[in-house]
Amino acid sequence: MQIFEIKLTIKLKRDIHLKEYIEFVSKNINYIFYNSIILRAIHEKKGFKPYVVGSMHPFESEHKRYKGGNTYTLTLRTIDETIAQEIQKASKKAYNLDFDIKDVSYKELRIGHIDKLHTITPAVLTLTDEGEKPRYWTIEDDLLLLQRRIKDNLEKKYEEFFKKSILSPDDMINFFSIHNQKPIVFNYKGGKIFANKLTIGFNSDKVSQTLARLSFGVGILEKNPLGFGMVVRGR
Repeated sequence: MQIFEIKLTIKLKRDIHLKEYIEFVSKNINYIFYNSIILRAIHEKKGFKPYVVGSMHPFESEHKRYKGGNTYTLTLRTIDETIAQEIQKASKKAYNLDFDIKDVSYKELRIGHIDKLHTITPAVLTLTDEGEKPRYWTIEDDLLLLQRRIKDNLEKKYEEFFKKSILSPDDMINFFSIHNQKPIVFNYKGGKIFANKLTIGFNSDKVSQTLARLSFGVGILEKNPLGFGMVVRGR
């Protein structure tokens, strides 16, 4: 399994508050993707996407915003080198963005054994309770359900992208913690998305490690193309 990391060096044209980040970044990534026939087809296809959009760095944590006129690095990852190449090409054609692209490059990541991962962008899980509208998992919900859905989600992504089944052990996740006391809330298309920052420990068996590596390239849980669920190695 190959994992490629794309870095866009960008200069913002206006301030972006943290709550607006998801809507901001997804809109602009979509504009970039529409400069490539390949990327447009992937974007419009239903189902899991073989890439994940991350956050911009550095973040102005004191004011919870990104400042117009400043330069940031926006990171994406994918398990498909063609996608990485197309993002690089499409970025050079994109216009009418909320930022100027100063540079874009990609490289293959070398990932060894993974003990645990942190979500560098918060992760999202949608729940559908019987007779109720869909809602997002929060700290008041079942922790074991969240762990099980992470496991199931990675198995389904693997089967979708590699066209073969995989079954991880029940104890694939051997450590789990949540870093926020209340949901991290983002505005999106007139509604709200609730997300959570997680640390996830993985078993050392081959299947668990394969799925842990997969999460680097496609993200944890849902809405990864919007900017949720990108992971980094834990310490």
